[in-house]
Amino acid sequence: MPSEPSFAIDWEGLAVAFESRSMQITHFFDRETGDVVQVLERDAERHAAMSADSRYAPVPRDQGERSRGDLEEFAAQCEDAACRRDLEAALATEDVTKAYRAALLRHPKEEARFFQFKERRARERAALWLTASGIPFDPESPRPARPGR
Repeated sequence: MPSEPSFAIDWEGLAVAFESRSMQITHFFDRETGDVVQVLERDAERHAAMSADSRYAPVPRDQGERSRGDLEEFAAQCEDAACRRDLEAALATEDVTKAYRAALLRHPKEEARFFQFKERRARERAALWLTASGIPFDPESPRPARPGR
């Protein structure tokens, strides 16, 4: 495990970045502060400057492959049999995302578990990415809350 950094990781920002599928925003991880910065693609000058600066590491985008796998994994471990059937049926539809969301809305308890599951998976991906990028971190260290958040 990498040694502890001199800054706290913005785990919430990384989770958001790893869940983002937007092609309009790039998330950059600041190697000096642990912050996650969002840059609109249309801000070409800022985007180019951050891309060229080794201080900032672009966070990989989710192209849908992670999301589909997460949906399948959650459905397989869903404890509520009726919800599991609904989720498996949703996975077989043409618009999986819409059908899966509709299925979860019919099962509020499982919907809450699903969002916890997605956040946990995003954080796991972020930790793997930080390690692969050679960025030291302490996985147990929460980032202190900032004013206005």
